Amino acid sequence: MPDLATAIAENDASLSELRALVGRLSDADLTHTLGGGWTVASALGHVAFWDMRAAVMADRWKLAGAPSGLNIDDEGVNEALDPLLLTASGRGLATMALAAALAANTAIARLQPELAALGFSEGSVFNTGRHAHRREHIEQIEQALRG
Repeated sequence: MPDLATAIAENDASLSELRALVGRLSDADLTHTLGGGWTVASALGHVAFWDMRAAVMADRWKLAGAPSGLNIDDEGVNEALDPLLLTASGRGLATMALAAALAANTAIARLQPELAALGFSEGSVFNTGRHAHRREHIEQIEQALRG
């Protein structure tokens, strides 16, 4: 099982990487296609949604403890969310990605270690190590922009 302190440090590092990426994206970059119906902006909106969900779930866990049996169909959510993300402002989604990443990092860092550790388990409602998901999409975006 991953170490919580390492995950928190990696979450913070991936937020810095996300800030650097968003800071250099032009409005034209935000409309660049990634394939599969995604744009750079919609990928950032996707990251924002999942980070914000992690922040909300971590805050709920802190207040009430970790419930069981609340996992969702991630792929179904992604499919339902895609059309909405494609209609939103690219710059707005980029800004939201940064705010959501900060919210997730903050909420996860406030969790008691035993609750945060549950976020590393298979089938968890959210992943405590948000850095892996962020980096997956940061790399996807950077690769697409390089051509």
